[in-house]
Amino acid sequence: MANEQVGITIGLNEVKLLHFEVTTRLNEIRTPIPNDGYEFQFDMQSDINEQNKLFNVILSTTLYEKQGNVTKVELSKMKTLISFRIINFEEVIKKEVGRISIPDQLIIIASGITISTARGMFAICVKDMIINNALIPILDPQLFLPKKPEAN
Repeated sequence: MANEQVGITIGLNEVKLLHFEVTTRLNEIRTPIPNDGYEFQFDMQSDINEQNKLFNVILSTTLYEKQGNVTKVELSKMKTLISFRIINFEEVIKKEVGRISIPDQLIIIASGITISTARGMFAICVKDMIINNALIPILDPQLFLPKKPEAN
């Protein structure tokens, strides 16, 4: 992924809640779980739709109840899609032999917006549930940059 600074002109194209579910464990909970009793796991994937000049980000979020230092029990899953239209697509997304180069800057911007949007969607999904105090934490979007190969 490129580190070169490019002026990126983007807009939201689509925002969707693709999936939300809770596990049967949720029905067993009788008292609210303390805020520090939750753990979130995230999986972010992206793709390019060159024809429509889109950068699509799918975020899968899993909420767990921590039960001790090692054990955790799944409570819910959510999958969201945020699609960004890149106005200056040809300037931002570079095609090289056998690969497409996406600037880190685009990944950081899209990740931040995706996480924030998912936070709001999750809050709405759980608003009437006993887990309504589980909030997706504020994360550094740079955590979602692809790992760079280590130099030997």
